[in-house]
Amino acid sequence: IIVILSILAITFAAPFSWKPCAGTTHFTATSITMTPYPAVPGQNVTINAHGSTDVTTTAGMWRATIEYDNVPVHVYTGNLCDLVPSCPCPCKPGDYTASISIPVPSFSPAGAYTGRFEADSSTGRFACFTFSFDI
Repeated sequence: IIVILSILAITFAAPFSWKPCAGTTHFTATSITMTPYPAVPGQNVTINAHGSTDVTTTAGMWRATIEYDNVPVHVYTGNLCDLVPSCPCPCKPGDYTASISIPVPSFSPAGAYTGRFEADSSTGRFACFTFSFDI
């Protein structure tokens, strides 16, 4: 029965979705993906955001907040300059794919989650998007 329920949960999982936050940013995403999907407790998920930036990035920080049932359950932070290994800071304007890998704790309950990714650089608000996913 557990195997059947697991297969049904994967089959009927809502798709990964995202949207940009209100306001302007220096990074405009054209696609964002998450693998594996749905997320698996005890494994990392990788989020890839492809898009373009309109400024040279010299420094900054990012923050990803994950919520379950509208309650923040995890906050991850990092150096903005580490998101695009092929373009360490200073990174000139252009098209890039940024990638982060974050752990999904093994005790994470199955269900619908939401998140918010925000990044600030030396030039101001660099990126912001919200997303939803299932475990």
